[in-house]
Amino acid sequence: KIVHLLRNKYDCIMSTSKSINYDNSLLNCRIDGLNNNKPDLFIIDLNLNLKKNLNLKKLLNKRKTYLITLEKNYKKISNYKDIGYKLILIKSLENKEDLSKLYKKIYKIGYTRILVESGLTFLNFLIKNKMMNDLYIFQSKYNLGKNGKNNDTTANFKKNLTKQVTINLKSDKLFKKIF
Repeated sequence: KIVHLLRNKYDCIMSTSKSINYDNSLLNCRIDGLNNNKPDLFIIDLNLNLKKNLNLKKLLNKRKTYLITLEKNYKKISNYKDIGYKLILIKSLENKEDLSKLYKKIYKIGYTRILVESGLTFLNFLIKNKMMNDLYIFQSKYNLGKNGKNNDTTANFKKNLTKQVTINLKSDKLFKKIF
């Protein structure tokens, strides 16, 4: 429930094709009384690996969904355009400057509050480049073990967290880091 409330506070969600392909989530706000077709979605897919039969395809005509890919993929993007994705072409996404250029493109479209829901690889990239304001980590009571890539990274976050809030949702905890 908390994630859905957080989603409602932001203009858009940014994720990666790898996370979306794995989770097959709608990445929307599913709370009664709130708009479940929002927020809009930005998917980073540098190599165009996004599956074409995902659940979020159901919302393509109800909310804006942008696919962020490399300019060199220009010939391969027509299939995604035909499905209903809007496209943002970038030269690269390897460093802070590239990420800053991407954020500026997103800002020019009209989005100012971005919630990133991704795996630890992209999260580590954001942290390394100091490109976030708040960090929320939700810890499940279930241990992912070997199923989570870089699963020891969460322990490193906890060492530097300024505030821990315990939430009564099946003993899950919410950790918040303010940068």
